[in-house]
Amino acid sequence: MTGTAAGSRVPAVGALVVVVLTVPAGFLLVRLALPVVHGRSFLWIAGRALGLAAYTAMVFLVVLGTWMRHPARRRWPGPHPETQLRLHATLGMATVVLLAGHIGTLAADRYAGVGWRGAVLPGVASYRPWAVAAGVVAAYGVVAVVATAALGGRLVGRHWLTVHRVTVPVFALVWFHAVLAGTDAPRLRVVYALSGALVVGVALSRVVARPAVGGGGSSGSLRRWRRQ
Repeated sequence: MTGTAAGSRVPAVGALVVVVLTVPAGFLLVRLALPVVHGRSFLWIAGRALGLAAYTAMVFLVVLGTWMRHPARRRWPGPHPETQLRLHATLGMATVVLLAGHIGTLAADRYAGVGWRGAVLPGVASYRPWAVAAGVVAAYGVVAVVATAALGGRLVGRHWLTVHRVTVPVFALVWFHAVLAGTDAPRLRVVYALSGALVVGVALSRVVARPAVGGGGSSGSLRRWRRQ
C-alpha cells in the first residue's frame, strides 16, 4: 500500500469513528431535552439525534478549520499541521454522513412534517417552513464546502478556497435552523449559546489578530495535501 493510498483512507476511517462517538451523544441530548419521548416515532428520535450529532461534528469542524488559519496558532503547541488537516477532513466527512442521516430519517417520518420535498426544497415543509428552509440551504452549503475541499487541487483548483470561505455563514444558518426548528431548543439553549459563542469567538479573534509573518505551517501542508 502506498503512502498516498494509506493517507486517503485515514479521513474515511476517522469519519466512522466520529459518527460512532457523536450519535450516542446526540441520543443523549435528545433524552435530556425531552425526558418523555416514547410517544414519538423512532424515526423522529433518530432524526433529532443525528441532527444534534451533525451539529456537534460541525462545531468542531468549523473551530478547527478557523484555528488552522489563525495567526495565533504559531504561539501555541499542537498537532502537526498535516495531522490537523486529516482531522479536519475526517470531521467534514462525518458531518456530511450525519447530515444525510438526519435529513433522510426526518423526511421519511410523517410526524416530523418535513417530507422528501421539504427536505430538498426550501420553504416547502409544512412544519416551520422557514426554519426548515434555513436547514435545507445550510445542508447544500455544507456539501458544497466539503466536496470542493475534498476535490481541491485535482478538479476545482484554487476555487475550493473561495467556496470554503462561506463556512461561517453556513454555520450561522445551521445554528438558526437548530434553534428555530427544534422543539427541544428551549431545553438546549445553553448548548446552542455556548457552541455558537465558541464559533463566533474564534472567527472574530482570527479577524482581529495580527497576521502571521511568513508562510509555511498549515498553508504549506495544505498545498501538499491537495496534491495527494
